[in-house]
Formats: sequence, structure tokens, C-alpha cells
Amino acid sequence: MKFQAMKDKLRASLPTKRFEHSIGVCDTAVEIASRYGADKEKAAIAGLLHDCARKIPTREFVDKAAELGIPVDEIERNQPILLHAKLGVYYAREDFGVEDPEILDAIRWHTTGAPHMSLLAKVIYLADLVEPHRDFATVGAMRQMVREGLDKAMIAAYANTMDYLLAQHLLIHPDCLEGYNELVLAGKQQKKE
Repeated sequence: MKFQAMKDKLRASLPTKRFEHSIGVCDTAVEIASRYGADKEKAAIAGLLHDCARKIPTREFVDKAAELGIPVDEIERNQPILLHAKLGVYYAREDFGVEDPEILDAIRWHTTGAPHMSLLAKVIYLADLVEPHRDFATVGAMRQMVREGLDKAMIAAYANTMDYLLAQHLLIHPDCLEGYNELVLAGKQQKKE
């Protein structure tokens, strides 16, 4: 499916505000990809489609995942919003014809993050956090960090996310913590060398 057709189909399936967010993530992902040498076309597609599963109400995520045979862990069962990433992989493939594993992985990890993320997955994770429609206390600092270094920004983004989750008494997915720990440990190793 051509990019414009994806865009039109997504516009028809999402509420206006969610679609505008998706366009913001798409545009921001292309900017970040340009800065760090990621594939801009893949960044545009992954950014555009990262929330394609949000066409389904959050209250239906657990049942829809079960219906589609998508594994649901205990954290996701108790915090179903996290499932839109896994469901997004399904809908990107089925509704939009995306087969590229790198794009699908970027969609899969845009919510929790994970260890061993690809460059593209990091681009989408950060683009989702700092796109122009985002408005939270530390977003300006996060945008600056994205300009200063991808892994530095990822560490700060993980910390920002975990701070928010802790303050709201929400669950922290182990993938988030493992992604954070991996990058912090890599940074410590580089300092030793």
C-alpha cells in the first residue's frame, strides 16, 4: 500500500486528535531518522502507523488480543493500554500490508521500549514522546536531549516514563526497565574503556 493510501485509511479509522498525533509522530520520526541515519521511509511508515490499533477502545484490548492469539502478560492484563503496541503490529500487517520486520518491531516497542531495540525502534519511541502535540513539564528538555544523542535521550525517556508511572501508581513493564538497564550498563562500559 502506498504511503498516501495508508494515511487516508488511518485518517478514516482514528479520532481526529489521535490521527493528528500520528502525523506528528510521523514527521518527528523522519526528522530524528535524518539526524541519526535511520531509514526515513521506514520511519515515516512506523511513525504514521504506531497507534493504528487505537481504533479499538482500550477496554476491548485484552479480549481482542486473546481473539487474535496475541500473548498477554500480567502487566498488560492489568494495564491494557500497553496492548495497543502488540495489536498495532497485527493491524499494520493486516490492514496496511506492512511486512517489514523492522517497521513492525518499531511499532511493537513504541510503548514499553525493550532491550536490543533497533535504531528505527528508538526513533519511533522518541518521536512518540516528543512530537509537537506533546505537552508535559519535561518535553522541552526531552526534545533537546533527542538532538544531543539517541541513547542519552532513550535513557532520559525511560526515566521520564518510569517517573510518570511511579507518580501515578501504575505498573512498569519489565521491557521498559530492561531497556533502561541495558543502555545505562552500556554507558558505564564505555566510560571504563
